[in-house]
Amino acid sequence: MANKRSSKITTLFAIATVIASPLVLAHHGIVYMPSLYLTNNVVEFQGEIVEVFWRYPHTRARMRVLEADGEERLLELEMAPTPREWEQLGYSAEDFLGFVRAAGFISRRDPDSLGATNILLPDGREYVYELRTEALWTNDKAATVEPAVDQQRAEEERRTAIGIFRTWGPRLGRRPGGQGGFRHFLSDRGLELAAQYYAPTDNPELDCRTGVGSSMMSPYPLEIIDGGDRITLHQGEYNVRRTVWLDPDASGVLPATSPFGFSVGRWENDTLIVHTTHIDFPYLDSYGTPQSDQIEYLERFGVSELDSEVTLNYSLTATDPVMYAEPIIMERSRRWFPGGELGEFDWACEWESDLE
Repeated sequence: MANKRSSKITTLFAIATVIASPLVLAHHGIVYMPSLYLTNNVVEFQGEIVEVFWRYPHTRARMRVLEADGEERLLELEMAPTPREWEQLGYSAEDFLGFVRAAGFISRRDPDSLGATNILLPDGREYVYELRTEALWTNDKAATVEPAVDQQRAEEERRTAIGIFRTWGPRLGRRPGGQGGFRHFLSDRGLELAAQYYAPTDNPELDCRTGVGSSMMSPYPLEIIDGGDRITLHQGEYNVRRTVWLDPDASGVLPATSPFGFSVGRWENDTLIVHTTHIDFPYLDSYGTPQSDQIEYLERFGVSELDSEVTLNYSLTATDPVMYAEPIIMERSRRWFPGGELGEFDWACEWESDLE
């Protein structure tokens, strides 16, 4: 069959096997990120999936590969949809067990891991990573899915949502900056540390660690909850829950150092302004932009409505006298997503920034 891509495709064959040994499957990141995957070479495998890891943040699976020299190799497949999204399409973990074809990019961190861009599933439908990914084997695509929605909660939120206090959908647009995108903002010290960053081993998200910048710019839904004297920012990715204190003095809460720092909020009309200090995390974003313990964030949350479309406009200004020659500003928007489900991540990926 003719290949639809210009990249070279290497084909390997897999064989049926017993249930795989209990390895720990790792979260590797965005499949098209060249710092994490060998994106210049598409590799294809055929064979039988023998085990499925049905957990957040991504569904993953195992298969054995028979190499040209006859040696067997255990391969990990990372698939972007969450278990809940697969369930929306009518799939369960057992539906993956069987003969498949898989294509994608080998991880720079683990040569036995494939970031899957295409999977021809046992029922004959083809999963593709996202809209820019072409189908390789069929026109019957299995998954370009919308995030899950709780219909009962959606109806309640439509009745009660006020201002920023509602569920917001995935980030609009790509992550700000990109790899090396903030280099011209860095001081000499910042440039020195940025040059030492090696994403396949240093990216903290590979170990389910994240900070304010990378969390707020993630592609997962965001829920903002009114708690009276505090506001909770619940980010779907890694189950991050940040507390923004509106009157920390009255609450008797003392600042404490953490990856998410200590956040104090105030209102300017209908816009929430959040000032965050006491941050202990090495990077501003997912691309290794360094930050010191002197960094401070100023965030703005505002709502706009146009033709019945409600949008959250968000910006983060990062000021760091050690790492930055000038402040770094990241801005992105999200659309109102009534009843959007944030999902439940594996326990190792849960974070809590509450200081109670």
